[in-house]
Parts: sequence; structure tokens; C-alpha cells
Amino acid sequence: MKPLSHALTRNGNNFDLVRLMAAVAVVYGHSYLLQAPDGTTDWVLNALGFDGFGPLGVYAFFLLSGILVTASYNRQRSVPRFVALRIARLWPAVALGSVVTVFILGPLFTTLPLREYFASGMTWSNLDNFSTIVLKSGWALPGVFEHNRFGIDVSAPLWTLPIEVRCYLIVIVTGLLGLLSSPRGALLAAALGLLAFALRLHLPPHLQIGMRNFAETPGGYSFFPEPFFMLGIALYGWRERVSVSGLVALALVLVFAVFRDTAGAQPLFYLAFAYGVLWIGTTPLLRRFVPRHDYSYGIYLYGFMVQQCIAALAPQLTHGMSLVVAGPLILLCAALSWHYVERPVLTWCRARLAPRRDAPAAGLARGDQAAR
Repeated sequence: MKPLSHALTRNGNNFDLVRLMAAVAVVYGHSYLLQAPDGTTDWVLNALGFDGFGPLGVYAFFLLSGILVTASYNRQRSVPRFVALRIARLWPAVALGSVVTVFILGPLFTTLPLREYFASGMTWSNLDNFSTIVLKSGWALPGVFEHNRFGIDVSAPLWTLPIEVRCYLIVIVTGLLGLLSSPRGALLAAALGLLAFALRLHLPPHLQIGMRNFAETPGGYSFFPEPFFMLGIALYGWRERVSVSGLVALALVLVFAVFRDTAGAQPLFYLAFAYGVLWIGTTPLLRRFVPRHDYSYGIYLYGFMVQQCIAALAPQLTHGMSLVVAGPLILLCAALSWHYVERPVLTWCRARLAPRRDAPAAGLARGDQAAR
């Protein structure tokens, strides 16, 4: 049983596999939402009663991101470089996706005349990547997907990107305060992040600070992704003292199974889930299945888009058949995004920006490339 720090080395983990599984889980969960009811439902949601495949995929993304982004900050020792690498990770794929949305998907699926489509301000607003990534402005096109079950939304998973950016800000602020270099400091950083998550700041017309209404969870979710990111920060701080064992993971699952009908079932599940994600991400048993390329972000961005297209063309397909049809198209989009946009930008960014100073092995050698 090795500490978590052992996984934060080159080729010492299965994190790319976990991200791929998380992205596929999100796509699978959306298939029930987008296609017409076929008598089947998300079996994980049925078993748990509170979360299905989609939310669990998002939680896994945020947990790993908390670990890897914190590791990236400690490795860079430079806020400008850290920020540049975060922009390089998030923005290029979104920029490409917005171009595909406006100039390919829209003209193919809009019910409006093309002149009217391109004259609409709604069309061009999708190219405002800053609003997409920072201000929670999703992609929607005039006359596109209006009759789908999920309205006009082109890529629903975009709602998590502004949350991710706010989590990055927590890392920067707590890093500048020197909290990310020690276990106790990392715990304090995670606590400050949770405090920022719990507070709601309202600016116009007067500054108001209040508590978040925890009953208002994101649509289709019974919890929030931010606490998983903060848990990742804490885990990174305690990486030398946190050991990951398959037996412990199994024991946590059994504890949840015993208490699944009690009031504590949900927190017990999230504990078992988080530890299970760590186990999958670190066990040598799965090392052979780690993909050579990280298509997870592309799958996450394009999955919903392609599924909306399938739902518009063949709304009566079962969710299973829709996945069979959409799967290869989603993988193709993700591969093109990775090989021709994401990886080249990341490679250029790491090579051309101010070189980082030599640092102890504090994180992944590929952490800047992989972290989201």
C-alpha cells in the first residue's frame, strides 16, 4: 500500500483512465435525458436514489482536478505561468467548439433561413469564449434543437467551466498565502475554499453577502462539484500520509451498503466514491488500460452536442442505440480536438513560457497537460 504521492509521478497513475471513464459516464447519463423515454432509466440513479452516471462523472473530474491543479501550482512556482497553462488547458478546445457550433452545427440544423441565422446576435454570442468559460453563458443557436427534449442547449456540460475557474482562483489565492506547501496549510486552503463556496456574493445594486441555499443543487444533481475539488486540495497536501488500498475501498463500499437506508447513506457513499476514484486512479492493476491520449475533455465538450444532433435526427432511438450511433462521432471530434488543438497548444505553452525552476517531485510530470 503506497502513499498517494507515489501516484503523482510520471506514469505512476491511471488518472487519464479515470477522466476517460468520467467523460463516458457523463455522455451515458445524458443519453437518458436527450432521447425519448424507452422504458429504461439510469441504473445507478435507481440504485442510489440521489445521483446517476452524469453527476458522478462530474464529481470525479473535480476531485482529480483539485489534486492535479494544486500539484501544478506547486510545480510552477509562478502565478503567470500557472494561469497561462490553465488558459491553455480550458480555452482552445472551447474556442474550437464554438466555431464548430456556429459555422457547422448551426447551419446544418437551424430551421431559420441562413441569412436570418447569421444576422442573429444570438448566433455570434457563442463566439464569446470569455462568457462561456467565466460567466456561465452556454451555447444556444436560433432555430437549433428547439424541438428536442432538452430545448436549444448545444453543450450543457459547459456550466461546470466557470465553477472550475473559480476553483482555480482558490488555488491561486491560497497558494499566494503560502498554504499549499504544507499539510495543515492545504487543509486550511480547502476550508477557505469551502467557505467561499458556501457564501453567495451579490454585487448589483448593492453589495450583499449571504449563505448559499444548499437545497438549490444543480439540475439533476443532489450535491455540488466544488467540495470535491476542495477535497482534492486537501488530499494533495496530505499526499505523503494518504495511502490507497483496494481493501479499504471495498470496506467503504460495504459500510455504505449496510447503512444505505439510513440518513447517513449519502455522505457515506460520497466517501466511498471519492476513495474508489483514488483507488482506480492509482492501482497498478489497471495501468495497462490507461489511454495513450487524453480525449476526455473533448468527449465532455462534444458529447452532448453530438447527442443533441442524434436526438434531433432520430428522437425515437433508444438510449442504447443513440450511444452506438453517437459514440464514434464523439470520439472522432474528441480526437481531432486533442491532436490538432489541445495538445499542440499545451506543448507550445510549456515550451515557450518562462521555464519553471527545478522543484521537488510535487506533482505530475504531465499534470499541466492533464489537469482540468
